Amino acid sequence: MEGEGRMENTKEKGLLLTWKPEVSVWDYEKVYSEVQNGKKVKTTGWRTRAIQEVKIGMEVFIMKLGEEPKGIIAHGHVVKGPYLENETYYVDVEFDSIQNVDDEKNIISLTELKNKFKDKKWDSQGDAIGSYIDETILPELRKMWNKLINEEENSKTSDGGDEKETMGKASKKEFDKNVIFYGPPGTGKTYTTAKRAVEICKTESEKELTDYTEIMKKYNELKEKNRIEFITFHQSYGYEEFIEGIKPIISNEDDESEGESENNQESKTNIKIENDIKYDIVDGIFKKFCDNARKAIIETNNNDNNDIPLEAIVWKVTVRGQVREECFNNNHVRIDWNFDDAGAVGFVEEVKKGDIIITTDGSRTRINGIAVVTDDKGYTLDKEERDTTTRNVKWLAKNIDENIKNINKEKMLHRRTVARVPNMKVEDIIKLAKEKNQEELSKIVIKENKEPYVFIIDEINRGNISKIFGELITLIETTKRAGKEECISTKLPYSNEEFTVPDNVYIIGTMNTADRSIALMDTALRRRFKFEEMLPNYDLLKDIFVEDKGVKVNIGAMLKVINERIEYLYDREHTIGHAVFLEKGKDNRIDIDINKLENIFKKSIIPLLQEYFYEDYEKIRIVLGDNAKDEDEQFILAVSIPEDVFEGNIGDIDIPEKKYIIKYENFRNIMAYKNISKKLSDE
Repeated sequence: MEGEGRMENTKEKGLLLTWKPEVSVWDYEKVYSEVQNGKKVKTTGWRTRAIQEVKIGMEVFIMKLGEEPKGIIAHGHVVKGPYLENETYYVDVEFDSIQNVDDEKNIISLTELKNKFKDKKWDSQGDAIGSYIDETILPELRKMWNKLINEEENSKTSDGGDEKETMGKASKKEFDKNVIFYGPPGTGKTYTTAKRAVEICKTESEKELTDYTEIMKKYNELKEKNRIEFITFHQSYGYEEFIEGIKPIISNEDDESEGESENNQESKTNIKIENDIKYDIVDGIFKKFCDNARKAIIETNNNDNNDIPLEAIVWKVTVRGQVREECFNNNHVRIDWNFDDAGAVGFVEEVKKGDIIITTDGSRTRINGIAVVTDDKGYTLDKEERDTTTRNVKWLAKNIDENIKNINKEKMLHRRTVARVPNMKVEDIIKLAKEKNQEELSKIVIKENKEPYVFIIDEINRGNISKIFGELITLIETTKRAGKEECISTKLPYSNEEFTVPDNVYIIGTMNTADRSIALMDTALRRRFKFEEMLPNYDLLKDIFVEDKGVKVNIGAMLKVINERIEYLYDREHTIGHAVFLEKGKDNRIDIDINKLENIFKKSIIPLLQEYFYEDYEKIRIVLGDNAKDEDEQFILAVSIPEDVFEGNIGDIDIPEKKYIIKYENFRNIMAYKNISKKLSDE
């Protein structure tokens, strides 16, 4: 192939170009995102001093200068140039591989280059711009780059292998840990987010995920398994909802009055204690999600179908001493509540198959048994007079006497007969069971959870980022995650827990650029996320026509004309998305007639344009082509104001020459849409 032949010629020179983020307009984040997703990206306008030997196909390396870290960050080839503009020579470059500029370990550092190639000037801004990479240096530099991007000691290209395949590395598709989809309203950001989340979790390629119904079905399945979480930021959202906070909890002591001490649990009391309010530290949604993502995978490796799922939780159950041995011998747990009593609801219905039960004799710190639940619902043990409400279990450890405060965050167990143990990890109690029953539980394996989890934040730019993320803004960085060399933990302010963000958590945000410009986003957040722009996709509308009275209008072509005018009169961030016209009707089909088109323009397009142009109706008329249409085809009429409307002396008040009327009856006229532009006459 042409690319391979060019690569194998080690006598060719390369071209070194420089990028200084402080002064450059190169959209690095966009290029990085697209290359990481398998695309080759062409960019224009790279200044070069070298001219004579530069040719199409020449290898290019990009040197980042200015702020740290400095070094080579990208590789590509010349696709145009050199060409002269304003007395300066430029080349256009197509990139096939690019690295994360925020981490010096992901680039070929300037220090390494200086030490290895002492005769080459790498960091002199004037000398380095568009300078040649000598034919004696290029093969070694190429080898260093291959080793970097492949994370291998010996790359294929070190011995003249398939260089093109290696340099265009995106063969193994990887997803950015932190990414934001941004664009105008209606460009499919929410749908793309769901699609990307499923791809991340299911390791399926984009091309295979084309059916909307199937994607959303898988999305909801993953959401039920707590692998995907979806929230929306707003102005009132805060740290307490996101990470942790102190919240009031109404506590009814009736259900705790089964015993005033640890050893008095044999009978219930009728003493009523009034409701009380206490304050508790409550985990926020992101902290809960991270805790779920780091839950260990427990493989039982047996044939009895008693697996312990990731979503399993720990329950504490008080079992009376009189029935404890019977429970141990018959693989069930019994409580002294009637089946239909309110106090038995949690035990009968909320405890799920695969959950863990720890049993006590009333102690709030010591347990005597550990079991995994093996049935789906409780039942009544008819042959007994007391303690008849029963769940079937498999005992992992029994007749033990263990203090569990150290694996319960130093907290005591609840007084209730049946209660969740939210501070205890399943893997910790399984480890304890294995210690007490090593031989029988030898097949149980506790593995690190590496399954990907996706946390979706809709409208991420509408929240106060500093208020919501707090100190965690640093922890979400890819290099600062749990398990990384540069891992950073922080002590949370309320619980005093050490907290890290798991490496298997992906954060996807969406941002409506019409709501707030991307330039106004929190700088700290911008630096920690990659950005993928989503613009209107006219190809999705190219086969959609509206026909009335023998006249046809192509919706894709019409929207393209409208958006081109908006871009010139306002900007590209306030265009109209294709999704406005893609609402599915009966039989899951997209079917637009003149009535539906009228409704879309009345209730979506016109209000959006009014907001964009601050009710500057003359500009709205230009966008819709009303200034060049007959009156019965205009969406908005411009009517001259009669001279006799205002009487008397009106002073210096600036009276407009025209008033504007929205002619809703014209929205039913197919020619109002056809004549938005003469270009549509050819469709």
